[in-house]
Amino acid sequence: MTNRGRHPTIGLIWSQFSAYHVDRLEAVGRRLAGRARVLSVEVASKSATYAWDPSGEVAGTEKIRLFPGESHERISIWRRFRAEWTALRACDVVFVGVAYSQPDIILLSYVLRALGKRVVMMTASKFDDFQRKSTRELFKRLLLSPYSAAIVGGRRQFEYVRFLGFDGRPVLPGYNTVSMERVRHQAESADARSDATPFDARSFVFVGRFVEKKNIERMLKAYASYVHAHGGPHGAGVKRLTMIGDGPLRAAIDARCADLGIAEMVDFPGFLPADQVSARLARSLALVLVSEEEQWGLVINEALAVGLPILASAEVGAREALVRNLENGIVVEAGALEGIARAFGQIADNEAAWQAMSSASRARSWHADTERFADAVELMVFPGSEPAAANHARFASEILIDACRVACV
Repeated sequence: MTNRGRHPTIGLIWSQFSAYHVDRLEAVGRRLAGRARVLSVEVASKSATYAWDPSGEVAGTEKIRLFPGESHERISIWRRFRAEWTALRACDVVFVGVAYSQPDIILLSYVLRALGKRVVMMTASKFDDFQRKSTRELFKRLLLSPYSAAIVGGRRQFEYVRFLGFDGRPVLPGYNTVSMERVRHQAESADARSDATPFDARSFVFVGRFVEKKNIERMLKAYASYVHAHGGPHGAGVKRLTMIGDGPLRAAIDARCADLGIAEMVDFPGFLPADQVSARLARSLALVLVSEEEQWGLVINEALAVGLPILASAEVGAREALVRNLENGIVVEAGALEGIARAFGQIADNEAAWQAMSSASRARSWHADTERFADAVELMVFPGSEPAAANHARFASEILIDACRVACV
């Protein structure tokens, strides 16, 4: 309740909603039902970056789409700001998931704060995403000064936000989450339960855009090394590779697969909607994500929902929170070609070890679920609420954040 004796109004804004955003919003709507009015604000229906299907209703919230049918990049800064301000000005707390460097968001955060609103940044950024420049980082501190608090993904994101000047402001992990219930339901609806496909019929799977930072060239070389070390494409027990997605490197990837002699071992179903991704993951052997740059990697969350082992690079932002090396997956260096190749073999050659990793992934899915995001939002609005506080203390300690450093609101 606010000081005026009414339920608070909170707003959560992103430039475009995917299934992931809807998951989080619905978790917050359920959690705060009867205690707060929740506005879910989507700036635009489309963007140049993601080919997501248009989002529908968001249960438990009041959904506002500011520019139906328009692409975020094609809307002027001033039009965006005016619409964002109109939608959010009645809120007591605003959670901002649009990039804080966007000019309209910079202006919005300053205006909201000047009028006494609490503004909470939501981010997956970490220091090692790319080469940082000290002058730019100092400027970011100024841009972020209106924010009262932050919700971040995991340990590296936590440390980066602290570096950006949030030492005296609450910073809670739990941002990068996915509904475990949705993913499992989609898999089961497609008759793709995680235990329904035999080990020998499973394949490795990659899900993502075909872009340079995903390290696909090196991943394919490593996969080819694994295939040829096991007798080639027709070798006994050699597992296939499925590449879900699309992007500017598609033609180059096709050519590289042919050069490496693995064209007949790699399947390209294209960009798939969320329900089909869930079904494919449930039928797979292991998720492969060995990016050179990856803020988080939400497909890892989805993989955990269906008990899928993870082959991930240390650069992937979800690694500390969701992947335990040699427990529910294998962690490698993005540049370690032979290390990645050996990891393919370690996962594919031992069914008993794979079963143990699969069970460990399912157990780890508690950390990947949208309930952790709902915990964070609840604590920002209602400090000290239980069991959210206990859940967050557990989550922070298990992803290697000292619980004493997770400030209370």
